[in-house]
Amino acid sequence: MTHPRNWIDSLPVESKCISLFTAALLATCVPAFAQCAHVTSLPEGIEITSGSSLLDVQILEDRVARVHVRPDSQSTPRTLVMDPHPSLHAPASFHESEQNGICSLSAPGISVLVEESSPYAIRFEDAAGRELLHSADPIAEARQSSVTLQYAAGGTLYGIHGLNREDTLIGLTRDQGGKVAAGVQGDSGAPFVFSARYGLLVDSDGGEFTNDSGNLTFAHDSRPDVEYFVFAGAPLETMASLSRLVGPPPLPPEWTLGFLNSQWGSTQDEVERIIATYRRKQIPLDGFILDFDWKAWGEDNYGEWRWNSTYGAGNAAPCKFPDGASGIFAKRLAAEGIKLAGILKPRILLTVAGSPSQPTEAAAYATAHNLWYPGEPEMPDYFSRRMARDLDFNNPTTRAWYWQHLLPAFRAGMVAWWNDEADLSGETIFNNFQFLNMGRMLYEGQRADSNLRVWSINRSFYLGASRYGYAGWSGDIDTGFASMAFQRRRMLAALDTGEFHWSMDTGGFSGHPSPENYARWMEFAAFVPIMRVHGDFNEKRQPWVYGPVAEAAAKKAIDLRYHLLPYIYSYERLTSEGQVGLVRPLYWQFPDDPGSATQETEWMFGDALLAAPVVTKDAPSKNIYLPPGEWFSYATGKRYAGTQNMVIPVDAKTWQDIPLFVRAGSILATQPVEQYVGQHPVKEITLDVFPAPAVASFTAYEDDGTTYDYEKGDYLQQVVTAQRSGKTIFITLDAATGSYSGPLRTYLLRIQASAHRVLLNGKALALTTSLAAAPGQSWTQTTDRFGPVILIRIAAGARSVTTLTLQ
Repeated sequence: MTHPRNWIDSLPVESKCISLFTAALLATCVPAFAQCAHVTSLPEGIEITSGSSLLDVQILEDRVARVHVRPDSQSTPRTLVMDPHPSLHAPASFHESEQNGICSLSAPGISVLVEESSPYAIRFEDAAGRELLHSADPIAEARQSSVTLQYAAGGTLYGIHGLNREDTLIGLTRDQGGKVAAGVQGDSGAPFVFSARYGLLVDSDGGEFTNDSGNLTFAHDSRPDVEYFVFAGAPLETMASLSRLVGPPPLPPEWTLGFLNSQWGSTQDEVERIIATYRRKQIPLDGFILDFDWKAWGEDNYGEWRWNSTYGAGNAAPCKFPDGASGIFAKRLAAEGIKLAGILKPRILLTVAGSPSQPTEAAAYATAHNLWYPGEPEMPDYFSRRMARDLDFNNPTTRAWYWQHLLPAFRAGMVAWWNDEADLSGETIFNNFQFLNMGRMLYEGQRADSNLRVWSINRSFYLGASRYGYAGWSGDIDTGFASMAFQRRRMLAALDTGEFHWSMDTGGFSGHPSPENYARWMEFAAFVPIMRVHGDFNEKRQPWVYGPVAEAAAKKAIDLRYHLLPYIYSYERLTSEGQVGLVRPLYWQFPDDPGSATQETEWMFGDALLAAPVVTKDAPSKNIYLPPGEWFSYATGKRYAGTQNMVIPVDAKTWQDIPLFVRAGSILATQPVEQYVGQHPVKEITLDVFPAPAVASFTAYEDDGTTYDYEKGDYLQQVVTAQRSGKTIFITLDAATGSYSGPLRTYLLRIQASAHRVLLNGKALALTTSLAAAPGQSWTQTTDRFGPVILIRIAAGARSVTTLTLQ
């Protein structure tokens, strides 16, 4: 094996993260590869030269391998799918060897075997030595802009694309392959496919997967040099590694995890009346999202960017928010705990009102600087009835210019954004990165100006967008039970493409839902990543609009969401660290369970909760499948064995029940219900512990909820574990990390068990009838709906070990 003098400097940027240990290891491998013709060492990998072509194979993480095939040595930049600076977890160990013409690269979770002679076949194996995928002729395939991998028979495939707005009865499995595209109206796409044992990511702008007799092929790669990544392991491991490669989502503003009211057809006075009603009725609300109404749409002088606080010519509905531009309106709402988000469009009007030949100031600038989306004709704007064109957000000049004119609205209190219609205009379907780059414009612009976290919601998704503070929603859907039920499948399909922050127009966009439809939809929405209502022009989606029965059911669902906020926010922190998001399909969590493999009506909400909302009219009962393990009804506390189908009764009159189950061997964090995030300092969090022989783990987390100071270590993060071993339960709190000094002082442990002795750090606690306010003083025994429960108050932040001896 040969080693160029400056071989590290000659590598691509993504390959330069090499440890001193690795450098030393490679130096010792020269004799082993002396017989490997055309083979050169790379960090945790090799490069094979075949004529004018190059083949790189590397181990990136314990379970992730990279293959880069460069026909004729050509190398192109990565697409926007890939994070330019991925935070990968270096392999815990790495081993290189050569035997009988096979170069072997291995890490704890994956091995790659590469033939040293043409056609340089590559074999990928898991930790047990089982073949996952096999590439017979990687260089020849790359010359056809494709990748073909043979895989073992059996196993269901997922990923590739989401589901269209109209239900064409396509399920969640992708065993036949499919086209890769961002799509329109809430669709999603990713050049990524996975099974219960492996995953495959190809860096490409579009493409198509096909599956023929055990040959999985990705065709129409957008790059002439083919670069792909193989993941070994179960879906939770694969999705986490995928997130780290393409860039995990940064932490969203904490308030976006509460309840959000979106509305088209609003005025300043009406919004303030609506918010006052929320507060009077004690229905929690954190954000109000404004449609066209907030903008001076139709006015010249960049009216598409400005608050609608003026009476300029061409404004279809002038001065709807007279105090918007000054920031006074946003300040009044902020005093009520409400944050504002506003809609943005990728198009601008071409001419001033009343003069079809005089360009607007913005249009003139866009023409002079070539900012228009290429090849798109002029189109009538349905709101103003004037001609418009779309801007090209793939152009960095467009992004900088657009944000520059949006900055005054941001400084006047518009702190979040709703990007709409960057997927489709007339007959034009925009490219895969138009929406991503619109979100990127906001992320890069706002981060350059402010430390406030960036958040946008967008109408389609392509893999890679999440790293820009990017959430999605499922488009302009219909009301009704059938549409509501379909959104379950659409959410799970979107998650399979890496879209962790998904939402929907709860209640439906088109039409007016019945009270029951609205109530059941609100319960569904409480257990998706983003809880948000919206409707068509002048449609109102406030709970009280649908009568007292629906209002009571909706309020109960919203209250439950706010009760679970510390649980939700802690999972968001893990997501931002490159782990798996809050909502998971059952086949992610239970890959070896046949009953979970095609489950599309229920999902995990973190590790602890299984949600199966009611989505049918007048339902007297609900069919439930419980995966392996032991489960508790959240509502009644009743215990159920897993791996079974069952039917449970539901309330067809009050609509107030949500089929929700707690997993044994989990920890659930809750807090008192607030009317908005940050209304009161949260000094204590309750941790409900459901002990089991398997280790339960939860990572408690807090920070300021609004800024990026957590990136500098200003947070508090504490791992909590629990395990039952015979007649003993051990609960361990690791010492907290981070420098944040927030209001949290104690945890109230509620351990679902009955004990006769409790030790805290080896010291026996006194059994009392009333739990002491100070931590670490006593314990008490009572009952709740789950059965006997032990209560202990302990200090947050410090390391502690609680030992319970069971009765």
